[in-house]
Amino acid sequence: MRSGGEKLSFISDLRQFGKQALGLQFDGSFKRLEPKFHTANWLYAVHPDRLQSAFRGNDTFRFTWQLPQAKRWEKYHRHHGRHTYLYSAEAHGGARCPITPSMLASARARQCYVVLHEAWHSTLRLQNIRMPYALEEASGRVVGVMGAVAYAKKLQDKSLLQEAEDQAKDWLALAKFVNRSHVRLSKLYSRRFTLLEQKALFRSLQKEAGRLSKASGSGWEQIEFNREMNNAFFFRYHDYTHLYPLSIKVFEKSGSLVRAMNRYKKAGQTAAINQLKALCRA
Repeated sequence: MRSGGEKLSFISDLRQFGKQALGLQFDGSFKRLEPKFHTANWLYAVHPDRLQSAFRGNDTFRFTWQLPQAKRWEKYHRHHGRHTYLYSAEAHGGARCPITPSMLASARARQCYVVLHEAWHSTLRLQNIRMPYALEEASGRVVGVMGAVAYAKKLQDKSLLQEAEDQAKDWLALAKFVNRSHVRLSKLYSRRFTLLEQKALFRSLQKEAGRLSKASGSGWEQIEFNREMNNAFFFRYHDYTHLYPLSIKVFEKSGSLVRAMNRYKKAGQTAAINQLKALCRA
C-alpha cells in the first residue's frame, strides 16, 4: 500500500508529465492537499418524461464542494418527482483545484485520468479556446484515459499500464452503452408512451448495465454501471459520450495524443466538428 507521501509524489510527477509531455496548463491546480474538500459534487435533475434539465433556466447542473448540501438538493428534486443523478468526483477543471482526500484514495489510473482530464479544461480556458461542450468533454476523456496509458508506458510500469488500459476499454464500453441507450430513450419520448413502457425500458437498461459491470476490470466504471438507470444518468453522460467515438478515432488517426489534442483545439476554435469527421473518413 502506498503512503500518503508516495501518493502526493505520484500526483506531482504526473502533473509534470502533463505539462512537459502533453503541454497541459494546470492554472494552479493539484499543488496542495485540502482535507476539508473531500469531493467535488454535481447534481443533475431531469424531467421524468424527457431528457431535459429540470433546473430553472435549463441549467445543466448545480455544483458544490459540500456533499451533504448536494444530497439535500437531490432530496428536494426527488420529492418533486424528478430523476436525479448525484456525481461526486475527485476534482474539477477550475483554477487552483486542490488535491482532495478522495483523489489520494483513488486507484492510480483513475488519478491519472482525473488530473489530465481536468488540466485539459484549464488549458482550453487559458488558451481562450471555446469548444462545444460535448467536444470538450469527449476530447478531455481521450486526454485523460489515453494520457494515463502514455504515462504508464513512460514509467514502464506494467501494473499501472494494465489499470490504464482497462480504464480506457471500460470507458469506451460505457460510452457506447450510453449512446445506444440515449437513442432508445429519445425514440420512446418522441411519441406517446405509457409508464409501463418506460419502466420496462429502464429494467432492460439496468440489466444490460449489470452485465457490463461484471465484464469491467476498472473499479470506477463498475460503480457507474451499477447506478440507477434513469433520465438524469443518460442526460449527464450523453455530453461526455456522443462525440467520444469520433474523438477516439481522431486520436487513433493522429498517431499521438499531442497531435490529437492539437486537432481538437483547431476544430474547437472554428467550431468545425466536421473537420474531425473528415479526418476520420480519410
